[in-house]
Amino acid sequence: MSDLQLSLIVLALIAIAAIWLFNTLMEHRRTRVFEQRMKPRVVPSAADAEPAVRAAEPTLRSEPSFAEHAPSGEVAETLMAEAFAEVEDAAAPAVAAQAEVAPTQGMTIDDQIHAIVTLEPESLLSGERAWSLLHAFRHAGRQPVMLVGVRGDLQEPIRAGQRYEAVLVAVQLANRSGPLNEIEWSEFVAALQHVCEQIPASCEIPEMRETTTRARALDAQCVPLDAQIGINLASTQNGWSGEHVAALARDHGMVLRPDGRFYALDDEGVTLFVLQNGDGGAFRADTLEAQQTSRLTLLLDVPRAPQAQRPFERLVDLAQVLAKALDAAIVDDESHTLTPAALASIGRQIEPVYAKLVAAGMPAGSPRALALFG
Repeated sequence: MSDLQLSLIVLALIAIAAIWLFNTLMEHRRTRVFEQRMKPRVVPSAADAEPAVRAAEPTLRSEPSFAEHAPSGEVAETLMAEAFAEVEDAAAPAVAAQAEVAPTQGMTIDDQIHAIVTLEPESLLSGERAWSLLHAFRHAGRQPVMLVGVRGDLQEPIRAGQRYEAVLVAVQLANRSGPLNEIEWSEFVAALQHVCEQIPASCEIPEMRETTTRARALDAQCVPLDAQIGINLASTQNGWSGEHVAALARDHGMVLRPDGRFYALDDEGVTLFVLQNGDGGAFRADTLEAQQTSRLTLLLDVPRAPQAQRPFERLVDLAQVLAKALDAAIVDDESHTLTPAALASIGRQIEPVYAKLVAAGMPAGSPRALALFG
């Protein structure tokens, strides 16, 4: 084996190791961010004379650093080209069955929170072909992406059977995982430009520095407004079966969803708060009888729950009803009893958070708030 061959093998192994290390670190950081986000927030002790709403303090988010562990530009470009080629080939047979691409739930393109890339094909682009080429572009790193077809003055999710004079690719600038960063944006744009060559289409792309600056500014605006309030029901006896908890939750109109939590919804299906297992683990419909728990958590995600529906008051009312039915104590995360006076104080201190959300142009429960605090 020649020295050149040996050198090429060593370089290939180094590149593979770098890619593996990068992916491993990113997955670890994503998992840590998700676990931190889902952890019930701490509420104040009733022992405090005027308890501060510690649960309303922001969940601090730190942006992962990609530069240290990213593979070289040449390696990354090759990997992206291969990956998107494979996705396109695999997706082609299923295009006819795809009726449309739905946007983020209840969301339309919003200039305040999206960076918009405009694709203008040389001739009208069918919905089927647009979908086959663009369906892989549903995320830019950690950020969701909307695909919108343009027909005259009409903008709509890409639909089969339609022909489009342009496609808008709207990349969200920030969410609870942090702001869109340079690596996410540049990799997404590079892959998108490759697709534009295939269409063929011109591609109007916002400048990277301006886009990431907007993303960081939006994230900084959201951080102080990110509040989650959790109160707990602690068993004074031997705990409860999952089946018993489920029966009580359903009696009060709550719905068990696949994530293992019970959801309290308003008349339009909007989530007001959730009930989850405070001992850890999810409630599963097929294992409720065997499950046991001694602690439940009622969790209010303030930016996502419409203020007009009085979500905190309804949460407290349900907590008191469940506490009586389950012979449980209402406590904070340190197991200090939360008296009615302490709960009322927390409610009063949530009001400024709602007011700040309105002032920032993202009222709680609005499509913009749901997108940013998702």
